Amino acid sequence: MGPGISSNLVKTLGDPFTSPQIQIVMPGYSSQEIYKGPETIVVAMDIGTTNSAVSFAYLSPGSRPQSKMVSFWPASVSGLADKTPSMISYKNGQVQAHGIDAIPDFEQRPENVAYWFKLHLHPATMSRSFNSQEFEVPPLPKGVTIEQVYADMMRYLMDSTHQSFAKTTPNGAQIWARLRDTMVIVLATPNGWDLREQGALRKAAIRASLVTEENAGHLLQFVTESEASVHYALASNHNNWLQKNTVFAVMDCGGSTVDTAVYRCISTNPLSLKEACPSECVQAGGIFVNREFTKMLENKFKGSTINNPNFIRSVADAFEKELKPYFDGTRESQTLKLGYMNDDYPGLGIEGGRITLPTTDLEPVFDVVTDKICNNCVEVLRQTKVEYVLLVGGFGDSPYVRKALAKRLVHGVEMTTIDDFGRKAAAEGAIIGHIKQFVVARAAKATFGGCVRECYDKKLHRERRHTAQLYADGKKRVDGAFHVWIKKGDVLRGTFAHKLPYHVAWDAASTSQTELVSRLGTIGLEVFAWEGDSIPTWCKDEHGGVLKGMRLICTLNADLSALAGGLQTMITRHGKKFYRVDYNVCVYFGGTQLRAKLQWKEKGVFREGPVTVMPYIA
Repeated sequence: MGPGISSNLVKTLGDPFTSPQIQIVMPGYSSQEIYKGPETIVVAMDIGTTNSAVSFAYLSPGSRPQSKMVSFWPASVSGLADKTPSMISYKNGQVQAHGIDAIPDFEQRPENVAYWFKLHLHPATMSRSFNSQEFEVPPLPKGVTIEQVYADMMRYLMDSTHQSFAKTTPNGAQIWARLRDTMVIVLATPNGWDLREQGALRKAAIRASLVTEENAGHLLQFVTESEASVHYALASNHNNWLQKNTVFAVMDCGGSTVDTAVYRCISTNPLSLKEACPSECVQAGGIFVNREFTKMLENKFKGSTINNPNFIRSVADAFEKELKPYFDGTRESQTLKLGYMNDDYPGLGIEGGRITLPTTDLEPVFDVVTDKICNNCVEVLRQTKVEYVLLVGGFGDSPYVRKALAKRLVHGVEMTTIDDFGRKAAAEGAIIGHIKQFVVARAAKATFGGCVRECYDKKLHRERRHTAQLYADGKKRVDGAFHVWIKKGDVLRGTFAHKLPYHVAWDAASTSQTELVSRLGTIGLEVFAWEGDSIPTWCKDEHGGVLKGMRLICTLNADLSALAGGLQTMITRHGKKFYRVDYNVCVYFGGTQLRAKLQWKEKGVFREGPVTVMPYIA
């Protein structure tokens, strides 16, 4: 066996699915390489819609890193488990219980419990995956904000990690205390989340004291759930199926989203991958099967004496635990035990404390969701000529989901599943990705650019010729133009920086050089995303409004006061004197989060300064 997670690949014969199956049996991760970096602790959190998990690693120079899952939750009666319910109960805005300990409160007063709260952060582009009636987000408890809920959940997860670290690491309490202020926090997020959602999580992490306002920029990191999952799945000896130029996809089927990313293997030793196309994210996870099941029961029991929320919830709970993970659609009917139910309702399939549900009732419950998953990913898999599909995530354990996907895959595509039922792959994969980065290049999910005052082009800008103005540098310009930096689908390495040359000019006749130095202050450069294929000329209308289809994602704020030494006196072609200062904004797109810095030249020497990325939150 090679380094990493021990693996046993088994080709399953006689499988009812239409494509071959591979199962991967995977315990914990342990690197065989000696760590040579600075001493630190890395904590990775995957706060899912229904469950959350944490993985951590103590990185000590000269040792071999090993990831560990938090498996004991303070004050919990649940015993050992790799995950905890994403649930918090409140009373008058104050936390009462977390995780499994909040379930009794949920059963008695669900309005006091924050659950499925991840849906509150899903962007509008994802929420439209289901219509407004289907996408009913459970309200938060009165007086509680989404930032507070995330902060309370993060604080609970961090306290649990602290206790696990102290118990499982020699001298753990002392090491934790020494490294607490410098530990790295990695948050796994859906592929469809962007700077807006990262900004909300950043605020919550600061509020929870995971990081501070000052160090969040370098200690708080983000990784997409599919990228974390591919590290989890491939951190093993992957035998012969993964070769150079192999194209494969990883599908992370979670509680509320299914994230798909397609990779091409560019090297096997060391293992190195690049995204083959922009990643996909569809709001079609496991909770929507639960919702469809509940709707089916409400229709089935309509007009009967058992059509009440408490009974329907009890049947739905039994479905979630006993039937949903194992349903494959091969039997004519399925039976669920109802517990306290004594009366019989033969017409509704209820007899002897059990309910019998025909498969013809259950299949549509799953099909509403599996159809959305297939419609979102199958065409991408075909276009990129994927050879293997790695299926991870709790909802990916469903035999029915695997069967639905297998039916829609191109003939010959092999589906790879992980025989690690219920494990949160993203949490451990995020740690593995931090230690051993496999993904070296990612595809841009949209066309990105800035809103600029562009030199007037009579062919390109004819429709706005009446808005063109002469500026201090002697050039006629128009406002609201979309300046493209990178195009959708461009594959960028993690170190890729787009250098954006800009300048500011003033009329020398109306402003003295001394006044200009004092007026050099903060400038804001708006960053827009365009998801369409053709690239528009404009990002704003003539009145400054953002055009339909354009998405303002952030503003890059930079303090230009340090550029005073680079101020130049210049002459226009018409002989007018003006002042000008040149600078570059370097934007790093290749990683999992946007970074930027300021560059300018002063007396022949290049200098650099910080740029603050301010996510746009509507």
